[in-house]
Amino acid sequence: MIFGRTPPVQPDLDALFALPSASISLQSSAGLVCSGHGGVCFKAPSGQGFAAMQNDVANLLSLEPSDVFTRAEDSFGYQWLVLADTDIEQLVTNIHLVNSSLSDAGWGTQLLCSVFGLAPVPAGHPEGQAGPGVLLPSASYLVYLYKRGAFYPFVPTGHEQRDMEEELRLKSLVADDLKVEPELDRWFPLWDLPLP
Repeated sequence: MIFGRTPPVQPDLDALFALPSASISLQSSAGLVCSGHGGVCFKAPSGQGFAAMQNDVANLLSLEPSDVFTRAEDSFGYQWLVLADTDIEQLVTNIHLVNSSLSDAGWGTQLLCSVFGLAPVPAGHPEGQAGPGVLLPSASYLVYLYKRGAFYPFVPTGHEQRDMEEELRLKSLVADDLKVEPELDRWFPLWDLPLP
């Protein structure tokens, strides 16, 4: 610590690979499965170099024909790269690829968060699977904050409303699998999520 400042937590991009085991805990304890949707949020720097990097990432992801890849901008001007894949492990791998590509290109400080959608287990699927190729509408989310190196749950319930009680319950269910952000005031609401 220099001059009373705590050094920032270095983002551990590999922390995302703990999500498949957390999803098993959520499925068995809360009846939630991965919706098949994930996104990377970042503040886009200006310049041609960044636009070229976005195109390179899009080209890398298009090598997988089962993936859906879109770009979006929220009302705050943040950029999103949104991916879809019904296989949680493949979705995590693709999100990690986006994060790593941005970080390796020198834009790691621009990364804000990665978000993964969660959905209730569909009726009629006792194994807790949505079925091959089935994307579900998200009911809640797991958010990874790069600058904190930790996850937190986010459960929106309406226009700028959230269910903190459910978020705390989900926190307790994933705490053994994921590093969870301990400071609740850093569980930022993401009202304008471009994920389904």
